[in-house]
Amino acid sequence: MPLPSIRENKQQVPLSWLKRHPNQDAIFSETPKSELDELAEDISQRGLQEAIHVCPDGTIIRGHRRVAAVKHLGWEKIEAVVRHDIDDPCSSAAIEDLINDNVMRRQLDDLELARCYQAMKAASSPRVISDRYGDLRDRLAARLNCGKSGRSMDRLERLLQLPRDIQDLITRNKLNKHQAEKIRRLSRKRQQEVFEALRTAENIPDVLRSFGIIKSNKPRTPTELGEELLGFFNRNLPAVRTNIESLDRLQVRGRDVVELLDDATKFMTAWTERKRKLKQKDIKEIQSTVKRRSKLDNLSGNAR
Repeated sequence: MPLPSIRENKQQVPLSWLKRHPNQDAIFSETPKSELDELAEDISQRGLQEAIHVCPDGTIIRGHRRVAAVKHLGWEKIEAVVRHDIDDPCSSAAIEDLINDNVMRRQLDDLELARCYQAMKAASSPRVISDRYGDLRDRLAARLNCGKSGRSMDRLERLLQLPRDIQDLITRNKLNKHQAEKIRRLSRKRQQEVFEALRTAENIPDVLRSFGIIKSNKPRTPTELGEELLGFFNRNLPAVRTNIESLDRLQVRGRDVVELLDDATKFMTAWTERKRKLKQKDIKEIQSTVKRRSKLDNLSGNAR
């Protein structure tokens, strides 16, 4: 959707008159101080290279970082283009301008991209899934110029169901997206327990292990390994039997497939034989118990 033509009205406006766009903090993370310091240093040496854009009520559409940088420099005014073509700061045109400015000037993380995608989708009018130009979600993803498909953006958008402070753990690389997706799939009650534990955690991996989000690093016992192996066969053997040709292409890192399967076959044969003998032993013990009870019943009957 092309942006409406801009009726330029450049003027010096007081910084005290400006207002942050309500979606700026909702969508984007706070700019690190080091980046603002670099921007302020660049502006102090070269001046403001591009005017900010604001709505007629002073709401910033483009230039939040530039405003923060010149405040750091002690400026009282800044050059601005007053966008008389955008009366409503929450209109689709304003939101798209806000997002485009941030996409162009910042390296956005995955969740910031997801919030941009969500905001653009919510502001799209008419709200349709597809039209003659193709899938709406793919077109919105393409506007973000992030190399992700609409389907990928949909997956990222689902993580926005988590509370913002938990999302921030992903942004700070304290929690990865796979772990966050596992948390999202938990029951509401279990999620709340995980959230509270993460908020007070000194060691996040320990919390994730305690809730089963990541596997424990404690060595598994032979019994646990055996249960896992049997469970794997129980779940997958029927499917493997129906398409055994697909196994012909399997490869194993660092070891020949045939040798590995030979070893596995020998082990499974020995284990099967052992299980068969144990089963026969159990059957004999049961039969022996039945015979003893039968003799006792006969003796009891003769005594009467």
